[in-house]
Order: sequence, then structure tokens, then C-alpha cells
Amino acid sequence: MNKLITLLLLVFASFAQSQSVSNMAMLGNKNEFTSGGTPSGWHYASCWGYVAGGKEYAIIGHYAGTTVYDVTDPANIINKGTVPGPGSFYNYREMKTYSHYLYIVSEGGAGVQIVDLQYLPDSIHFVKNYTFAGYTRSHSISQDGRYLYCNGGNYNNGGVFILDLLDPENPVKRGQWGTKYIHDCFIKNDTIYGAAISNGYLVMLDARNKDSIKFIREFTYPGAVTHNAWTSDDRKILVTTDEGGSNHAKIWNITDINNQVQLADLMPYDGASMVHNAYIKGDSLYLAHYRAGVIVYNIQNPASPVEVGHYDTYPGVNSTAYQGCWNIYPYLPSGNIIASDISTGLYVIKLGVTSSVSNNVSFAENYSLSQNYPNPFNPLTVITYYIPKQSFVNIKVTNELGREIKSLVNEFQTPGSYSAEFNASEFSSGIYYYTIEAGNLNKQKK
Repeated sequence: MNKLITLLLLVFASFAQSQSVSNMAMLGNKNEFTSGGTPSGWHYASCWGYVAGGKEYAIIGHYAGTTVYDVTDPANIINKGTVPGPGSFYNYREMKTYSHYLYIVSEGGAGVQIVDLQYLPDSIHFVKNYTFAGYTRSHSISQDGRYLYCNGGNYNNGGVFILDLLDPENPVKRGQWGTKYIHDCFIKNDTIYGAAISNGYLVMLDARNKDSIKFIREFTYPGAVTHNAWTSDDRKILVTTDEGGSNHAKIWNITDINNQVQLADLMPYDGASMVHNAYIKGDSLYLAHYRAGVIVYNIQNPASPVEVGHYDTYPGVNSTAYQGCWNIYPYLPSGNIIASDISTGLYVIKLGVTSSVSNNVSFAENYSLSQNYPNPFNPLTVITYYIPKQSFVNIKVTNELGREIKSLVNEFQTPGSYSAEFNASEFSSGIYYYTIEAGNLNKQKK
């Protein structure tokens, strides 16, 4: 049963969350690059996947460069070659693939490194570094069709610009947009969803004309430190991650592109760690958390996501600090998931039997009530809920004797996702219940 428990159980809960595993299994791990890193222990960066000739490959960045591994047999991971790369603070490196080419960027410079993968499974071949006047580095790189989107570099105010890969070994720079710094972006149907982390905005851009990127709109939200974004295939659902601020992933309904509606605020199983990257595949949402590892949710009902498994790659006690799972890649044909951990390298993991959504979600006609966060708490906790249509909402807190001690909400509200704060500073430690009545939802949690 879900619990809402104050300080009495806080110490126990904090020690119970080290390297947790639920409905997932590690199939293989490779940790070859451990002799360097700034700061100490920061050996690895991002990862990506690649498939060719019936084989599956994992690509991972690290302090010495970028390495390609054959992970077709996860119990026998084989190093297929390393492309040396420039160093940078915390060994930042990200990569994407197009055709049989790999494109790598780093905050250390060298522009875009181009690598030919056509010689796999035998070897990889470095082609060249691509730069142009005023550009030597990017924070991240995205890909859609034959186009690369470079973000957060030392050119164009740190905005986004497009590289055309008509000739994959000789990119041609096309359009750009630099009104805001773009940390990372996702592209779907020629729409750029840009994460403006330093401003706390999600920016939408029209990239149909590759020579002239046009602004569509932007939005922010409480606790926004927008690090990355991803959408469902139909572009009705958007997920954003906050690297700082709320530290949470948030799910939005963007069916009306001019009026986003927050559906869910996702807190990890450990109640603490910071989210980094998010990816959607079908009805599944994959999140990389720095110190809670890989977490997978079923988002068949995006207003009430259900965790179906997690694998913590970080061996220490979880917290809101960095150092842990940087990135994940859930798109291999085998269903295996690639993950990169800053400290301990490459992981190949597998999700077990998918849990029944109907047995885990608390909703009625898409009304939903989430578990409070943090839990345990002292003295503040937040209760998140969603209403799909205008309703009278009543949320109250009762003690173990069933006596109402606090009314949190008692009003008509328009459709959307809401948060109610419970301050227990005037009450003794113990167990409390909160109840919501909205539409035909009548739900209590503890």
C-alpha cells in the first residue's frame, strides 16, 4: 500500500534505496575507461545505438574519446575501436548516427567528428573533424533524416543550427536560430522541440525550410530547468526533463500546440534523484536518472504513468547529485536497452514482464491522483493530481482516527494538472491520509 509517512521513517528510507532493481536485469557491463576523468570518477558520458549486418552496437563517450562495442551477445561485449577525442570538464561527449556514419560532438572542441562505420564488424574508420569559421564545439547533437541539429555550442549564441548530410562526409551548414541558448533538441515532422535550460523554456521551432528556422512558440513552468524533450509519434504527448529545479520529468498534452496541458509530474522510485534524459517508444517512457539509473514507465494513460521497471546503475546512496546514469538507448531490435553510467561504464539491460497497467493506475475517466512527494517528508510534501474537465475539487487530509485536519483544495478548477502542498509543521510525526473528490473520482492515499 502507498504510504505518506513523516520524519519517523526518513532515516530508514534513505538507506534502503542503494542500487535498487525492479523487473529489469543486467545482461552485460563494460567498464574499460577508468584511469581518467575530471572531476575524479567522471569517466563516461552519453551513449547511442547502431544496427548493421544483423548485429547490434553500443556507442559510448568517455574521457579518452568514443568507443563502439558489439553488444549482439551482451554476455560477450566486444570493443570494435575507439576514436580519440578532445577532453573537456566532466568528459562531455554526445553522438548520433546517419546511414553508416557516426557524428560526435564535445565541449572540448574538434567541431563534429565524422566516423565511417561501414567496415564493421571488423573495425571503424575516422574520417575527419568538421568545423567552420566561428564554430569548434557543441554541447549536444540531434538527427532527423539526413540533417544534424547542433546545439549549445560556441556559435550563434549557443542556439541550434542545421547541417545537411547530402554528402555524409562533407556536411553543409544550412539555417540557424539563436534567440535562446538551446541545450538539446528533438525533431519530429520538421518541428524542433528545443530545451532552453538556462532560461527554463521549451521552445518550438519550424524547420520545414532548412535555410530559415522560424519561431513557433515557447512556454515555461514552475521549477523549469529544461534539459531535454521528446514526443510521442503522433506529437500529442511531450515529455520534458529538468536537470535542476524540480529535478523531475513532466508529461504534457500538446494536442493544441498553443495551449499545453501538464498531465503528470514524475518522481523517481527513490524520491530524490535528478532526471537527465527521456525517450518515448510506443506506450513506453524511458528515463535516465543520475542516481536512480534507468526507469521505464507505461504511459498508455499519460495522465497516470505506471512504473514497470527500473535498474539503478549507481552503486552509492541516491541523491539529487550528478554522477550516475547519463543516457539510455531503448531502440535496439532485440529490445535490449543500452545505458551509460558516468562512473561504471556501459550497461546492457532488459525489461522483464510488463506489469498490468489496470492494476497499478489510480484513475477514473482519466482523473488521476499521484503519490505525494517527497515521501517520507518533513515538514512539506506535494500532492499532484489531474482533472480532464472542469470539476469541483475537494482534497482533505485526515489523521489515523479519520478526523479532518487540513483542507487543501475546495473549489472549481479547469482541466489540467495541479499540485497541492501539505505543511505538517504543526502536526506530530505519524501517518496521514489524503482524499480527493473530483468528478466521479473518490480516491484516498496514505
